[in-house]
Amino acid sequence: MRAILALARVDWLVKLSYRFQTLMSIASLVVMVIPLYFVAGAVQPIMGGVIQNEGGEAFGFLLVGLATLSLVSVLISGLPAVLGAGIRTGTLEALLSTPVPMWRLLAGLMTFRFGWAALRAVISLVLGWGLGMTLIGEGVIPALLVLALTLVAHVPLALMGAAMVFAFRTAEPIPRLFVLSTTLFGGVYYPTSVIPSSLAGLADLLPMTYGLRALRRALLQGAGLGDVSGDLIILSAITVVTMALGLIVFRVSLAYARRNGTLAQY
Repeated sequence: MRAILALARVDWLVKLSYRFQTLMSIASLVVMVIPLYFVAGAVQPIMGGVIQNEGGEAFGFLLVGLATLSLVSVLISGLPAVLGAGIRTGTLEALLSTPVPMWRLLAGLMTFRFGWAALRAVISLVLGWGLGMTLIGEGVIPALLVLALTLVAHVPLALMGAAMVFAFRTAEPIPRLFVLSTTLFGGVYYPTSVIPSSLAGLADLLPMTYGLRALRRALLQGAGLGDVSGDLIILSAITVVTMALGLIVFRVSLAYARRNGTLAQY
Protein backbone atom coordinates (compact mmCIF):
# COMPACT_ATOMS: atom_id res chain seq x y z
CA MET A 1 0.00 0.00 0.00
CA ARG A 2 2.86 2.41 0.74
CA ALA A 3 4.23 1.91 -2.76
CA ILE A 4 0.83 2.63 -4.30
CA LEU A 5 0.37 5.79 -2.23
CA ALA A 6 3.91 6.97 -3.01
CA LEU A 7 3.36 6.70 -6.75
CA ALA A 8 -0.03 8.39 -6.45
CA ARG A 9 1.54 11.22 -4.43
CA VAL A 10 3.99 11.92 -7.24
CA ASP A 11 1.13 12.42 -9.69
CA TRP A 12 -0.72 14.56 -7.14
CA LEU A 13 2.25 16.88 -6.73
CA VAL A 14 2.54 17.20 -10.51
CA LYS A 15 -1.18 18.02 -10.69
CA LEU A 16 -0.80 20.74 -8.05
CA SER A 17 1.82 22.46 -10.17
CA TYR A 18 -0.87 23.10 -12.80
CA ARG A 19 -3.51 24.72 -10.58
CA PHE A 20 -5.23 26.77 -13.26
CA GLN A 21 -5.55 23.73 -15.51
CA THR A 22 -6.97 21.77 -12.58
CA LEU A 23 -9.59 24.43 -11.86
CA MET A 24 -10.56 24.59 -15.52
CA SER A 25 -10.93 20.81 -15.57
CA ILE A 26 -13.53 21.08 -12.79
CA ALA A 27 -15.23 24.10 -14.35
CA SER A 28 -15.58 22.27 -17.65
CA LEU A 29 -17.99 19.86 -15.97
CA VAL A 30 -20.53 22.66 -15.64
CA VAL A 31 -20.11 23.42 -19.33
CA MET A 32 -20.80 19.75 -20.08
CA VAL A 33 -23.68 19.05 -17.67
CA ILE A 34 -25.85 22.12 -18.29
CA PRO A 35 -26.07 21.74 -22.11
CA LEU A 36 -26.65 18.02 -21.61
CA TYR A 37 -29.63 18.88 -19.40
CA PHE A 38 -31.28 20.89 -22.17
CA VAL A 39 -30.42 18.36 -24.87
CA ALA A 40 -31.90 15.58 -22.74
CA GLY A 41 -35.05 17.59 -22.25
CA ALA A 42 -35.40 17.99 -26.00
CA VAL A 43 -34.99 14.26 -26.73
CA GLN A 44 -37.01 13.03 -23.74
CA PRO A 45 -40.20 12.55 -25.78
CA ILE A 46 -38.27 10.40 -28.24
CA MET A 47 -36.10 8.44 -25.78
CA GLY A 48 -38.56 8.06 -22.93
CA GLY A 49 -40.27 4.99 -24.31
CA VAL A 50 -37.14 3.02 -25.18
CA ILE A 51 -35.32 3.64 -21.89
CA GLN A 52 -38.13 2.73 -19.50
CA ASN A 53 -36.12 -0.25 -18.26
CA GLU A 54 -33.10 2.00 -17.59
CA GLY A 55 -34.68 4.83 -15.64
CA GLY A 56 -36.96 6.35 -18.26
CA GLU A 57 -35.26 9.72 -17.84
CA ALA A 58 -33.06 10.89 -20.72
CA PHE A 59 -30.95 13.24 -18.59
CA GLY A 60 -30.08 10.60 -16.02
CA PHE A 61 -29.59 7.98 -18.73
CA LEU A 62 -27.06 10.14 -20.60
CA LEU A 63 -25.25 11.50 -17.55
CA VAL A 64 -24.73 8.07 -15.96
CA GLY A 65 -23.55 6.76 -19.30
CA LEU A 66 -21.05 9.56 -19.82
CA ALA A 67 -19.76 9.40 -16.23
CA THR A 68 -19.17 5.65 -16.55
CA LEU A 69 -17.56 6.06 -19.96
CA SER A 70 -15.11 8.60 -18.51
CA LEU A 71 -13.94 6.06 -15.93
CA VAL A 72 -13.71 3.23 -18.44
CA SER A 73 -11.82 5.42 -20.91
CA VAL A 74 -9.24 6.40 -18.31
CA LEU A 75 -8.82 2.76 -17.34
CA ILE A 76 -8.40 1.50 -20.91
CA SER A 77 -6.21 4.32 -22.22
CA GLY A 78 -4.47 5.37 -19.01
CA LEU A 79 -2.41 2.25 -18.33
CA PRO A 80 -0.81 2.09 -21.80
CA ALA A 81 -0.19 5.84 -21.58
CA VAL A 82 1.63 5.75 -18.23
CA LEU A 83 3.70 2.73 -19.24
CA GLY A 84 4.66 4.40 -22.51
CA ALA A 85 5.64 7.54 -20.60
CA GLY A 86 7.71 5.43 -18.22
CA ILE A 87 9.60 3.88 -21.12
CA ARG A 88 10.22 7.26 -22.76
CA THR A 89 11.55 8.81 -19.55
CA GLY A 90 13.51 5.73 -18.53
CA THR A 91 11.68 5.35 -15.21
CA LEU A 92 9.74 2.18 -15.96
CA GLU A 93 12.73 -0.16 -15.94
CA ALA A 94 13.86 1.32 -12.61
CA LEU A 95 10.41 0.75 -11.13
CA LEU A 96 10.30 -2.83 -12.36
CA SER A 97 13.65 -3.51 -10.71
CA THR A 98 12.24 -2.65 -7.26
CA PRO A 99 10.98 -5.43 -4.94
CA VAL A 100 7.37 -4.37 -5.47
CA PRO A 101 4.83 -6.74 -7.04
CA MET A 102 3.76 -5.85 -10.57
CA TRP A 103 0.12 -5.33 -9.62
CA ARG A 104 1.10 -2.75 -7.00
CA LEU A 105 3.21 -0.84 -9.49
CA LEU A 106 0.37 -0.77 -12.00
CA ALA A 107 -2.11 0.25 -9.30
CA GLY A 108 0.20 3.01 -8.09
CA LEU A 109 0.72 4.37 -11.59
CA MET A 110 -3.04 4.49 -12.15
CA THR A 111 -4.36 5.47 -8.70
CA PHE A 112 -4.25 9.24 -9.04
CA ARG A 113 -5.29 9.29 -12.69
CA PHE A 114 -8.28 7.09 -11.98
CA GLY A 115 -9.08 8.86 -8.71
CA TRP A 116 -9.19 12.20 -10.50
CA ALA A 117 -11.55 10.78 -13.13
CA ALA A 118 -13.75 9.35 -10.34
CA LEU A 119 -13.89 12.75 -8.62
CA ARG A 120 -14.97 14.39 -11.87
CA ALA A 121 -17.63 11.70 -12.39
CA VAL A 122 -19.03 12.23 -8.88
CA ILE A 123 -19.12 16.00 -9.36
CA SER A 124 -20.96 15.62 -12.66
CA LEU A 125 -23.57 13.36 -11.03
CA VAL A 126 -24.00 15.79 -8.13
CA LEU A 127 -24.50 18.62 -10.62
CA GLY A 128 -27.03 16.48 -12.45
CA TRP A 129 -28.86 15.74 -9.21
CA GLY A 130 -28.94 19.47 -8.50
CA LEU A 131 -30.62 19.98 -11.89
CA GLY A 132 -33.30 17.46 -11.07
CA MET A 133 -31.87 14.09 -12.10
CA THR A 134 -33.49 11.27 -10.16
CA LEU A 135 -31.10 9.30 -7.96
CA ILE A 136 -32.49 6.54 -5.77
CA GLY A 137 -30.62 6.36 -2.46
CA GLU A 138 -31.36 2.66 -1.96
CA GLY A 139 -29.64 1.92 -5.24
CA VAL A 140 -26.32 3.59 -4.43
CA ILE A 141 -24.66 0.57 -2.79
CA PRO A 142 -25.79 -1.90 -5.50
CA ALA A 143 -24.71 0.67 -8.12
CA LEU A 144 -21.23 0.92 -6.60
CA LEU A 145 -20.88 -2.87 -6.65
CA VAL A 146 -22.05 -3.02 -10.25
CA LEU A 147 -19.66 -0.21 -11.18
CA ALA A 148 -16.76 -2.03 -9.51
CA LEU A 149 -17.47 -5.20 -11.50
CA THR A 150 -17.88 -3.16 -14.70
CA LEU A 151 -14.47 -1.55 -14.20
CA VAL A 152 -12.83 -4.89 -13.41
CA ALA A 153 -14.33 -6.24 -16.63
CA HIS A 154 -12.44 -3.56 -18.57
CA VAL A 155 -9.07 -4.22 -16.91
CA PRO A 156 -8.20 -6.91 -19.52
CA LEU A 157 -8.58 -4.29 -22.26
CA ALA A 158 -6.12 -2.07 -20.40
CA LEU A 159 -3.72 -5.00 -20.05
CA MET A 160 -3.90 -5.70 -23.78
CA GLY A 161 -3.11 -2.07 -24.51
CA ALA A 162 -0.17 -2.25 -22.11
CA ALA A 163 1.01 -5.42 -23.86
CA MET A 164 1.10 -3.51 -27.13
CA VAL A 165 3.36 -0.92 -25.50
CA PHE A 166 5.77 -3.61 -24.31
CA ALA A 167 5.79 -5.55 -27.56
CA PHE A 168 5.63 -2.77 -30.15
CA ARG A 169 6.38 0.35 -28.08
CA THR A 170 3.03 1.81 -29.04
CA ALA A 171 -0.54 1.01 -28.07
CA GLU A 172 -2.24 2.90 -30.87
CA PRO A 173 -4.85 2.34 -32.13
CA ILE A 174 -5.91 -0.46 -29.74
CA PRO A 175 -7.14 1.65 -26.77
CA ARG A 176 -8.94 4.06 -29.08
CA LEU A 177 -10.61 1.18 -30.85
CA PHE A 178 -11.77 -0.30 -27.54
CA VAL A 179 -13.10 3.05 -26.30
CA LEU A 180 -14.79 3.83 -29.62
CA SER A 181 -16.48 0.42 -29.73
CA THR A 182 -17.68 0.85 -26.16
CA THR A 183 -18.97 4.34 -26.90
CA LEU A 184 -20.86 3.37 -30.04
CA PHE A 185 -22.19 -0.05 -29.07
CA GLY A 186 -22.11 -0.17 -25.26
CA GLY A 187 -25.28 1.82 -24.64
CA VAL A 188 -23.68 5.09 -23.57
CA TYR A 189 -25.81 7.47 -25.65
CA TYR A 190 -28.71 5.19 -26.51
CA PRO A 191 -29.97 1.81 -25.33
CA THR A 192 -28.52 -1.20 -27.07
CA SER A 193 -32.05 -2.29 -27.96
CA VAL A 194 -32.13 0.29 -30.77
CA ILE A 195 -28.92 -0.96 -32.38
CA PRO A 196 -29.62 -2.67 -35.74
CA SER A 197 -29.69 -6.44 -35.60
CA SER A 198 -26.67 -6.65 -37.89
CA LEU A 199 -24.57 -4.93 -35.19
CA ALA A 200 -26.34 -6.20 -32.09
CA GLY A 201 -23.91 -9.09 -31.81
CA LEU A 202 -21.06 -6.65 -31.22
CA ALA A 203 -22.98 -4.98 -28.41
CA ASP A 204 -23.53 -8.38 -26.80
CA LEU A 205 -19.76 -8.91 -26.58
CA LEU A 206 -19.04 -5.66 -24.74
CA PRO A 207 -18.94 -5.64 -20.94
CA MET A 208 -20.23 -2.06 -20.95
CA THR A 209 -23.56 -3.25 -22.35
CA TYR A 210 -24.36 -5.30 -19.26
CA GLY A 211 -22.62 -3.14 -16.68
CA LEU A 212 -24.19 0.12 -17.77
CA ARG A 213 -27.68 -1.34 -18.04
CA ALA A 214 -27.45 -2.78 -14.53
CA LEU A 215 -25.89 0.41 -13.18
CA ARG A 216 -28.70 2.60 -14.51
CA ARG A 217 -31.37 0.30 -13.14
CA ALA A 218 -29.75 0.37 -9.72
CA LEU A 219 -29.01 4.09 -9.55
CA LEU A 220 -32.05 5.48 -11.38
CA GLN A 221 -34.68 2.91 -10.42
CA GLY A 222 -33.41 1.54 -7.10
CA ALA A 223 -33.01 -2.02 -8.39
CA GLY A 224 -31.19 -4.47 -6.15
CA LEU A 225 -28.47 -6.90 -7.16
CA GLY A 226 -31.04 -9.66 -7.53
CA ASP A 227 -33.00 -7.58 -10.01
CA VAL A 228 -29.96 -7.21 -12.27
CA SER A 229 -28.49 -10.65 -11.67
CA GLY A 230 -28.88 -11.67 -15.31
CA ASP A 231 -26.64 -8.86 -16.52
CA LEU A 232 -24.17 -9.45 -13.68
CA ILE A 233 -23.82 -13.15 -14.47
CA ILE A 234 -23.00 -12.43 -18.11
CA LEU A 235 -20.66 -9.60 -17.10
CA SER A 236 -18.85 -11.91 -14.68
CA ALA A 237 -18.45 -14.60 -17.33
CA ILE A 238 -16.99 -12.08 -19.79
CA THR A 239 -14.63 -10.84 -17.08
CA VAL A 240 -13.29 -14.30 -16.26
CA VAL A 241 -12.58 -15.16 -19.88
CA THR A 242 -11.05 -11.84 -20.91
CA MET A 243 -9.05 -11.49 -17.70
CA ALA A 244 -7.31 -14.80 -18.32
CA LEU A 245 -6.54 -13.75 -21.89
CA GLY A 246 -5.40 -10.27 -20.84
CA LEU A 247 -3.03 -11.60 -18.17
CA ILE A 248 -1.47 -14.09 -20.57
CA VAL A 249 -0.91 -11.47 -23.27
CA PHE A 250 0.48 -9.00 -20.73
CA ARG A 251 2.96 -11.46 -19.21
CA VAL A 252 4.15 -12.75 -22.59
CA SER A 253 4.71 -9.22 -23.92
CA LEU A 254 6.53 -8.13 -20.75
CA ALA A 255 8.83 -11.15 -20.95
CA TYR A 256 9.45 -10.36 -24.62
CA ALA A 257 10.35 -6.74 -23.81
CA ARG A 258 12.72 -7.82 -21.04
CA ARG A 259 14.49 -10.28 -23.32
CA ASN A 260 14.96 -7.64 -25.99
CA GLY A 261 15.93 -4.89 -23.57
CA THR A 262 13.31 -2.44 -24.86
CA LEU A 263 11.90 -1.33 -21.49
CA ALA A 264 14.40 1.50 -21.31
CA GLN A 265 14.01 2.79 -24.86
CA TYR A 266 11.04 3.95 -26.90
